[in-house]
Amino acid sequence: MASCSSHIRINATKEQVWAVLSDFDGIYRWNPGVRNSFSTSDIKHGTNATRRCELLTGVDYLDERVLEWIEGESFKVEIYETNLPLHKNIVEFSIEATDGGTLVTVTPDYTLKYGPVGWLMDRIMVRQLFNSGMEDLLSGLKYYVETGEVVGDRIPGMAAAVV
Repeated sequence: MASCSSHIRINATKEQVWAVLSDFDGIYRWNPGVRNSFSTSDIKHGTNATRRCELLTGVDYLDERVLEWIEGESFKVEIYETNLPLHKNIVEFSIEATDGGTLVTVTPDYTLKYGPVGWLMDRIMVRQLFNSGMEDLLSGLKYYVETGEVVGDRIPGMAAAVV
């Protein structure tokens, strides 16, 4: 599996950041790559909660489930169904209080479909897109937490972020 890690400091308390992250089906408010998201289970947050994310293309989607949830600290999400060329993708979000703010770290571990061709695609372009997407995702989270405004396409230059 390929892995990368990105982080950002948000000017808000750990509790404020967690309130946004733990609104599991509300990711569309702060992820610039997600057009819409909604819960697909009776569990709204915590282990085994599921959601569908409809991406900006209007065609692509991600069905995700929470694998691990440590209240107020971190969670891991698995994409278990998608029409994108992902074989496996598990993303961990973690937060920690810092002096005057909160540090948020996102770490995706993923493999692409198509075996050796997927591996080559990852080395040539996908890894850069993933890294950029994670940075955009975190920038969107920071913007939403600090301003309360839904991101949408309001932040110029943001690429689609896939979680």
